[in-house]
Amino acid sequence: MLRELILGMLGGTLTGLTPSLHVNTLASLINNLDFPLEGFSFVVLAYAMGLTHTFLDAFPSTFFGVPDEGTALSVLPAHRLALQGKGLEVINLSLRASLLAAIFSIALIPLYLIIAPYYTPEIGRAIVFFLAFLIVVTEKGIKKLYALFVLLLAGALGIVSDLLPLREPFYHLFVGLFGVPAILLSLDNNNKISGGNDTIEMSQSQLVGFSFLGTIFGMMASLLPTFTSSQAALIGSFIARSERTFLTITFAVNTANFVFGLGNFYSTGKTRNGILVLIRELYYPISLQEFLILLLATLAVAAIVNLYGLWLSKKLVTLIERIDYRTLNALILTTTVLGSLFLDGLFGLLVLIAATLVGLTAVFLGVKRTACMGVLMLKVMLG
Repeated sequence: MLRELILGMLGGTLTGLTPSLHVNTLASLINNLDFPLEGFSFVVLAYAMGLTHTFLDAFPSTFFGVPDEGTALSVLPAHRLALQGKGLEVINLSLRASLLAAIFSIALIPLYLIIAPYYTPEIGRAIVFFLAFLIVVTEKGIKKLYALFVLLLAGALGIVSDLLPLREPFYHLFVGLFGVPAILLSLDNNNKISGGNDTIEMSQSQLVGFSFLGTIFGMMASLLPTFTSSQAALIGSFIARSERTFLTITFAVNTANFVFGLGNFYSTGKTRNGILVLIRELYYPISLQEFLILLLATLAVAAIVNLYGLWLSKKLVTLIERIDYRTLNALILTTTVLGSLFLDGLFGLLVLIAATLVGLTAVFLGVKRTACMGVLMLKVMLG
């Protein structure tokens, strides 16, 4: 079991730190290979991989501006802090918030198992309607209409992408909406990415409090089929008073959603992420003893990743700092395009380009990029 845990952490570390490489892709690849793991051993490996990924996926968002579905809203403030020479602080914040979220999630699991079977899609739909309302009305003047336009435009793109034969639609959508526009707009400047100091510039009480709040939002995201971790983090954007508090909520949501997703899977058999979908196809149901083993594995992964995550990030940042920022952005953009082609061919590239145009529209109209979350919200509201 220890071997599977270590292998899973190695895989999650690779996907977490690598831009454009999603943990679902690697897990599917391992499953398709003639890998000497089966049964519950594969469950441990896949779960450890997915959980580790949530601790480290802040790295591409922070230093490369490339998000995945769970970190889409954090990419702008995280990358902005990296350009201010505070990138390692963001990574440290991600590790600490995720650790606290894992601990809080396990403490809340007994309550979660009681309420999980009673939640319905209608509750999630009502919350999404409310979030869409907030996105529009929090803009000023004519920008309310601009925000509504971007929300509907992104929503239409999300609906169309569902009709296409895509293996990884979220990759093209979220990288296009949030990542590529930031990269394109950065090609003309000579900013320098710097790791800086890893000291977290917020109080311990704020870190604990906002991590707990993110855990509650992550619980909501895992309960409601129509409510994703990005939408849960969107609530945080209306509550947080600073970039750091918002990032704390977002990172905690990401990890808590994954842990509570395991609880939902054990309690109801419902899957809330690609890792659990893969596990369900190969090994279901899991017993109480196996569920408890995975909860213990959660604590082990959370503790171990916090021991090496910051150290490894510092080593990688040392390499990144030697690369010209414009060259780095060009390399990332090229890798992103190749990633779309590799995952879904021409359809993937077309969705990436369309999502990029929507993201740039939000920028040029001067509305908050949260309006781009309409990519998920509109289809939920339409039922």
